[in-house]
Parts: sequence; structure tokens; C-alpha cells
Amino acid sequence: MAALGGAALSGDDSALPEDELALLERARALVPRLAERAPAATAARNIPADTIAEYHQAGILRVLQPRRFGGLQGRFSLFSRIVEELTFGCASSAWVYAVLAEHQWIIAQYPERAQIEVWGNDPLAVASSSLAPRAPATLVADGWRLSGRYPFSSGCDHAQWVILGAFLGQVGDPRHIAYLLVPLSEVEIVDDWQVLGLAGTGSKSLVLRDVFVPEHRCVMVSDLFAGTPPGAAVHPDYPVVRAPRGFLVSYSLPPVAIALARRALEIVCRDLSTRLSRGVTKMADSEVVQMAVGEAAAAIDAATLALHHGRDASTDAVSSGRKIGEAEALRARRDMVYAQHQVGWAMERLCELSGARWVYDSDPLQEMRRDVMTILTHHAASRAAAFAPYGKMLLTRSS
Repeated sequence: MAALGGAALSGDDSALPEDELALLERARALVPRLAERAPAATAARNIPADTIAEYHQAGILRVLQPRRFGGLQGRFSLFSRIVEELTFGCASSAWVYAVLAEHQWIIAQYPERAQIEVWGNDPLAVASSSLAPRAPATLVADGWRLSGRYPFSSGCDHAQWVILGAFLGQVGDPRHIAYLLVPLSEVEIVDDWQVLGLAGTGSKSLVLRDVFVPEHRCVMVSDLFAGTPPGAAVHPDYPVVRAPRGFLVSYSLPPVAIALARRALEIVCRDLSTRLSRGVTKMADSEVVQMAVGEAAAAIDAATLALHHGRDASTDAVSSGRKIGEAEALRARRDMVYAQHQVGWAMERLCELSGARWVYDSDPLQEMRRDVMTILTHHAASRAAAFAPYGKMLLTRSS
């Protein structure tokens, strides 16, 4: 599948090392099969097991897994590019890939004992999550006990572990938020995923009933965002493990929305190039239509440029080993949230141009719009969570 203008879908391949290019090509080879399975994924409200098996066979779930456990110990930009490429086949499949593959990075930041428990006997193990803290954990000897209902666990049917947000101290205090690692065998999966968009992600709820979590299966969120997790000492030769979470995580899920908008632009341009309005006027000859398409394309291209430039710059910064400043992490999040809402606006404009056709369930534009609308409800697209901290930083500097 070629992008508009013949540009590479996820960036420039010319500077990629041979091993990264080979992995990216294996991911691209999956795109036609993901597209074929996309209707089945939506109908089943879950990714087919064949898709997960092919992810494992291609090795793409191990991009961010440390070498010590058989992973590729790769750059975050490669992982992010794979997310973007897979979206051109199936957005839900790309989303689940983004979640499962990115969580390898989080697992690598836990204490060594936890990593051995996850990967020691099963180096292909992956984790789903529900990261927003929903309940306090109760301190007991050698760990915590946790109960509660945790929603939105994308890909949980295909994972062996789950990462759960919890308060280890006062509820509501961000200093006390931890990610606790729990085997999915100790968790009940509740099939409540009947939703507007991203239907194929199988993002079901998880119920825990007094589950014991040993102390070594805990990492503080403050350490992840500071780049000082226990795993930094376990993998001293892997700079991604020491990277502040806020600096890189913005390039994990946002590529899905941005790539979806690029797909939508291609569909609408192809349709409008031959469509007649009321059977009389060629729509492509209308200056109003031309202007609207041009404006939507500008928003999508700007978002794509922000994604490609930002993730390459962040990868270079992390690879250099230099200390990443808080302002850099805040700006990365600001840019990616802004980019997602720009493509959200562009999707609305493209659907308006398409007319009533997109309201049919059979029209591909409808599912794309529903997917983008759903993505914009995620914390990774939260305006308040991105713009307020950045604005506060600017105002504090100016005072």
C-alpha cells in the first residue's frame, strides 16, 4: 500500500540499520493479512489468535525486550514505526500490538526477580494492563494484596501477565502510584467490551479478589517517569530502560490515530475524484471541495511530521545517553496530543465531504471515524493531561 505522494508510510528507511529494516519489512508483510482479518476482529471484538501468532513469528513483540531474555533490545522509534505500519492493515490489531510490545519496556524496568518470573521460563510472555490506579493496595508481609475492577485491558486474552495501577499510600496522591505485576491466571477477565470504536482490541475488564502481589513485582510510577527504575541496574547497556517514561510513551499509541487519518484521506480523495454531486457536478472541480481537502491534508501532514520528527529526535536523545529534561518530556506529550486532535478534526472534515455514505456500516470511513473518536477518549490524547502541565511550566518560567 503506498501513501499519498509516494512517501514511505512511517518514515525514511534509508538510514535504518539492516536488522531494523528487516524487522520493519516483516511487519509490513503482515499488513495485507491484518486487513483481511479486520472485519473478523471487529465482529469478534478481539484480535484473532493467528494475528498474535504472526506477531510472535515475525519477532516484532520483542523489539523492546532486553537481550538478556532473548529480546532485540531495540530503539523505541522502530517499535513506533511498526505500530504505524500495522495500522494501515487494521487499527485494532495495531493498537493491541502497541500495548503488548510497549509493555515489554515496562517489564524490563521492574526488579530483576520479577523479570525472571515473567521471562525466565517463557521468554515470549507479554503483558496487558490497566494502568490508571483504581484501588488502594493493602500492605501485608512481603508485599501487597489487591482487589478491584480494572477496565480497558487491551489484548488481555493474549497475555500471560497484567500490569495494574494501584495506590500504595494515600489514595489520590500521585507520589504513591505503583504498577503491580500480576499473572493473568490469578485474574478474572470480564467480557464487557461492547463499544463505539477499536472494537477488535478486546479491551475487557479485569477483576481481582484479594490477590497477593510480592514486593518485587512493584515499580513506582515516579521512578518510571524519572528514568530511575530498578531495571536500569539490571540492563545497564540498554538506554531505553533509563529513559523517562513520559519522553517516549507518547510515540506508542498516537501513531494509530495519525495513520488512520492518512488512510481516510486516501479513501476520500479516491472517491471524490470521480464522484458527481446530485449526478451533475464533478465534486473534484469544486473549489470548496478542493479547499476542504487541502485543509484536512495539511492537518494530517502536520500531525504526521510531528510524529516522525518527534520520535526520531527522542530516540536520538535517548541513544546519546544524556539526561532528558522534564521540559522535553512535557513537549513530546503536548505535541502528540495536539497532533491527535488535529487528525480528529480532519476526520470530521473528510466525513462531511464524503456526505451520507460514511454512515453505512459497510463504508470503511465509518469505522475509521469511530476508531479515532474512541482513541481521543484515551489518556494518551487527554488535552488536560498534556497542555496544563506544559502551560504551567511556561508560566512558572516567566514568573
